[in-house]
Amino acid sequence: MLGLSTTRGTSSLGWCRVRRECRVTPAEPLALPCNVHRELLLKKLREVVERTRCSCIALSGGIDTSVIAAVARGTGIGLRGYTVIYTEGVPRDLPYADRVARALGMELRVIRIGRGFVGEAIPVVRRCISVEPDYIELRNDVVFYAALLRAREDGCSCIYTGSGGDEIFAGYSFLLTLGSERLEELRARYAYCGRYPELEIARCLGVEVVAPYLSKEVLETALRIPITCLRTGVLRGKEILREILDDLGLHTIASRVKAPAESGAGTDVLIRL
Repeated sequence: MLGLSTTRGTSSLGWCRVRRECRVTPAEPLALPCNVHRELLLKKLREVVERTRCSCIALSGGIDTSVIAAVARGTGIGLRGYTVIYTEGVPRDLPYADRVARALGMELRVIRIGRGFVGEAIPVVRRCISVEPDYIELRNDVVFYAALLRAREDGCSCIYTGSGGDEIFAGYSFLLTLGSERLEELRARYAYCGRYPELEIARCLGVEVVAPYLSKEVLETALRIPITCLRTGVLRGKEILREILDDLGLHTIASRVKAPAESGAGTDVLIRL
């Protein structure tokens, strides 16, 4: 069993590691109604999607990727979704991804991986990422590796990921109880100093990934959204993204609780890697 590791120069905040030496001044929130911020955010997401026009998306059926898929659909872009399930685990993502794909008229390709695939993938993942991962991160990383590898095999022009959604829009549970000032600081550090393993794996595999939430134009808008538009009194984050999905009738997805990739794909049952 792999033990937890610490790496000089990075600190772990949620699933995203942040460079300790990186210092960012948070943007001043704009005092606008939340519905106005929602429209501004949607406008920027549409701009990114229309500019990049990827043919594929790593679709977990969670809030982040579902919003991107819906935006693509609204701009007339036909996406093919990829959902990974571990055959010896419980694939919690699958029913949600299937619901989104059906609602948006998308093709959904389900990638089934077993213990043999995981064993072969881990050495490759270790070579691809910039720090030594702990076993929890590896259980997440092999999920992205499987999706990205299949996207490359299928000739996707590029593939969308929901990278940054939890970090920028306060999706992690530990962010919900932080004071506003500390949360603003962390959001900015996640945005500009974060390390996202799935993006490193994509570069290693030669797969072009587009992460709309981490794009310059989206960040300039997202980081000026007040905390009150991201979390509410019921202590759940990403409210602004949930409202977008609610407006589209995707109520089940909008109310979904955060599930990391390992839990969604079922690789959380892996103890020894």
